[in-house]
Amino acid sequence: MASYASSVVVVGSGAAGLTAALAAAQAGAEVTVVERAPVLGGTTALSGGLAWMPANRLMAAEGVGDSPAEARQYLRALRLGDVDDELLDSFTHQAPSVADWLESTTGLSWQTVPYPDYHPELPGGKPGHRPLEPQPREAPPELSQRIRTAPNVTAPITYRELATGDFSRSEVAARSRRGLITMGRSLIASLVEAAESLGATIHAGTGVDGLAQSGGTVNGVRVGHEVLAGRVILASGGFERDPALVQAFLRGPMTGPVGAPGLDGSALRMALAAGAELGNMAEAWWCPAMTVPREAIGEEPFHRLVLTERARPGSLMVDSRGRRFVNEARNYNDTGRAMHAFDPTGFCYSAATAWLVFDAGYRRRYRLGPLRPGGPDPEWLHRADRLADLAEALGVDADELAASVTRFNQLASAGDDPDFGRGRSLYDRFVGDPTAPHPTLGPVEEPPFYAVRLHPGCLGTKGGPRTDARGRVRRQGGGLIEGLYAAGNAAASPLGSAYPGAGGTIGPLLVAARAAGTAAAAD
Repeated sequence: MASYASSVVVVGSGAAGLTAALAAAQAGAEVTVVERAPVLGGTTALSGGLAWMPANRLMAAEGVGDSPAEARQYLRALRLGDVDDELLDSFTHQAPSVADWLESTTGLSWQTVPYPDYHPELPGGKPGHRPLEPQPREAPPELSQRIRTAPNVTAPITYRELATGDFSRSEVAARSRRGLITMGRSLIASLVEAAESLGATIHAGTGVDGLAQSGGTVNGVRVGHEVLAGRVILASGGFERDPALVQAFLRGPMTGPVGAPGLDGSALRMALAAGAELGNMAEAWWCPAMTVPREAIGEEPFHRLVLTERARPGSLMVDSRGRRFVNEARNYNDTGRAMHAFDPTGFCYSAATAWLVFDAGYRRRYRLGPLRPGGPDPEWLHRADRLADLAEALGVDADELAASVTRFNQLASAGDDPDFGRGRSLYDRFVGDPTAPHPTLGPVEEPPFYAVRLHPGCLGTKGGPRTDARGRVRRQGGGLIEGLYAAGNAAASPLGSAYPGAGGTIGPLLVAARAAGTAAAAD
């Protein structure tokens, strides 16, 4: 095999891979990034680009105090499942400085988002501004064309603007004319530019066939009949689009992956072949998802995250029996986990088939996935003039559905939900409709009635090789695998089952990826 000199090889071009490449290049390494897809950015490019970075310097200007100690207290209050306290402590300590480093090293400019933590009532929780978002930025056409486009984001609008409703359509149109990009694509563009300015080489459309090893040390990756030599950072995402791995590892049903195509666990398989110790394999960044017929990303189905739609007044969620089963306004991770509830009587996952049920008033007022308020009803949207007819179309018990709606309407009219607590949390009210009499509670009573199928989905899996605080992969039985590092969804998340707040995927991976890149350059 031919061999090319390269001190650090990064596999994957999402936020984790590009941050690791940037850190390694800044530390003086010769860096090569290889991305199997023909475009860069992975799932990050499809996302809002938010990074949950507690104690960031912009919070004080918003009147919110914070500290690494409070963030650590909050994460420990969420401690459930396969949690790594060493990595949590490292993250909370380094998050503020990593956020500043990214601004000083790239063309990125952060703004805070007034998004509450997902559990703001817990000790250390905050009412907003821990999430940071890339501000809109110009991207030359040649750079923009290299980055994956997001089919669910059709205009250059920021997440802060979406969350607050504070934007003008004329300004968004002006950004389009200027070629500005936002959200996850803005983050990716900034990282690509900065890494390449420091000499990193980025190859799209280049798949990795495996690790090159010698004497238990990883010394490169195999690309066809050639070896790209160097210390290796795995950052190519999780395994949510591989049905066999999903069935083998995840804790419940998952049929709606919303991330990038091609996430088939290749990094996991390479780490396993090298003898890596695994962690957090049963968990993912869960969510309810909807599927629109014929929508695709690449050659794979495109599933849409269902977020604020569930929190709007005039809607509720029911399971396959027609029963309400969850606080619909909760964060998507906890709602997605609720869809894994096992019914021992029916010996089934009764909420793996779930429905968002709403009325004509909701349909007039709110957007649902790609559907604009008051627009024409597509064939895939279930509609009926009577709840009994809707139940028949959905295949649920008509009496159960009627009882669920009647009970929900009673609670909504009273303005409180003692059954599931919808609207009691600051987070619930934030994602609701601030212009409605109650931001998230409203009766489902005006025909026609509608329903859309919700699938148990995920943004990405959380399991993979365990790492230390420098991103070095741990070996089964003890010690480290020399020459191998991992970050992002290609590594075991230290958070266990928790999802602390908006940007809770990207924030920790930015910190971990910088550590991995720096260590790979220095080791």
